[in-house]
Amino acid sequence: MKTDLNREQMMMIVERARYERSIAAGDAIAAGSRKALYWLAKWTDKFLHALLMSPTARQ
Repeated sequence: MKTDLNREQMMMIVERARYERSIAAGDAIAAGSRKALYWLAKWTDKFLHALLMSPTARQ
């Protein structure tokens, strides 16, 4: 199979693909971190609410 691309053009394509993969990985990490922080905040809020609103809590 013969390609019309020279070595420099192929290297540019590979570089661009690596860059795009890096960006996608960063987006995935950011989304996962955002979900984890949201979950932690939600459960911390529920825990504190239950703790502070319990009938045995000091007023």
